[in-house]
Amino acid sequence: MRIIAKVGAALHQLFGKAADEAAESSGVIIRQRKFTGLSLARTFVLGFLQNPQASDEELAQMAVQCGAEVTPQAIDQRHTPRLVNFLKELFCQATKMVVGSHKALAPLLERFSNVTVLDSSTITLPDELRDQYAGCGGSCGGGASAMKLQTELDLRSGALSHVEIEPGRSPDGATSRQHARRGPGSLRITDLGYFNMAVFAEMDREGEYFLSRLQFGTSVLLPEKGAIVLLDWLSKQAGPCVDQPILLGKEQRLPCRLIAWRVPEEQANRRRQKLRREHRSKYGTEPVAERLAWCDWVILVTNVPVEKLTPEEAAVLYRARWQVELLFKRWKSQDLVAVLLGSTVARKMVGVWSRLLAALVQHWLVIASAWGDATKSLSKVCEAIRKFVGRLAAGMDKPSELAKVLADLVAVLAKTCRRNLRSKPGTFELLNDVSLLDYSLT
Repeated sequence: MRIIAKVGAALHQLFGKAADEAAESSGVIIRQRKFTGLSLARTFVLGFLQNPQASDEELAQMAVQCGAEVTPQAIDQRHTPRLVNFLKELFCQATKMVVGSHKALAPLLERFSNVTVLDSSTITLPDELRDQYAGCGGSCGGGASAMKLQTELDLRSGALSHVEIEPGRSPDGATSRQHARRGPGSLRITDLGYFNMAVFAEMDREGEYFLSRLQFGTSVLLPEKGAIVLLDWLSKQAGPCVDQPILLGKEQRLPCRLIAWRVPEEQANRRRQKLRREHRSKYGTEPVAERLAWCDWVILVTNVPVEKLTPEEAAVLYRARWQVELLFKRWKSQDLVAVLLGSTVARKMVGVWSRLLAALVQHWLVIASAWGDATKSLSKVCEAIRKFVGRLAAGMDKPSELAKVLADLVAVLAKTCRRNLRSKPGTFELLNDVSLLDYSLT
């Protein structure tokens, strides 16, 4: 299987050449005794992949499996700023290794050269790192210090095509990834944090597609009628949904499509409750009536032509944006990437970078074994992977043995990790059959 070979090659590169280069540049190996750059990387990354709360004793046991016979005390002494820099650099190198399936997740996605979901997740860091990673100081940034992971997930292949590290204080709309070129025929899906008329216009000029919710207050013009009061106009439209050519922005007048439909009343009321809570918390006042009425609608804007994407398909694609949110949820709830354990800043940050590396390796293994399989629970798959870590460590220097371990992992997961029965279809099912939407566009 091509994906097994691709994952095997990425593991060899990460725990081989990349580890050696990171060790040399960080100076983490002063005098080579027990540890090498390779065994050090394998010990901490695979150790935390096997157990996100691994103790020094458990890491020492992993070190022996990776060729370094050391004591728990030796592991304790390794928690230094140099180890932090080594793991950070290794993570940066790992994010450049794009591992994705050669098979598209669904025929719908094959209409585009790639389908990128761009989103971010914030990790609170020790306050001592505020100069390097400035946080917001509140609930969003978590504290004085935080870092933000700007993450791009390609729905076609499952690949993490880019992960950018930024200070937690940096707003999503100002990220450098706003101006990244993904090529003609590509589709970018983002939430309102990335809504930017200049960016959309730039993408349109480059032959790239965007799909986004409409920012409240943005001017909408009809080609022949000029500016409209959007909600009043929408309430007068007939049919299950609205799909209308528009000019977006009072100044830019960007030609695109507006796709809108009413949500069920129960969902609209939940959205209003959430909006009120957030508005009171941020401004101390109630949102205006028009903003509350906006909660009755899902309003999308896109420059994908109608012959390439129906309104129902646009709804499913925007809903698929939650795949990156679920990825962040697994990283934080299962892999504990945001947990700060230890009595020193160095020990806490060793844990953060080790777990982030472990989460990347875990994602590669998920791609190899279960990506796109609607019958699988990816959370269960992530837990099952932990049981193979010992074999991965043993086979890391033997390509044929590593390939056998990966093939066995695929075989085991083919028979296990089934998703619990649910009444509603999942994302993978919807992408392959948009008629399974759990409510009508009405």
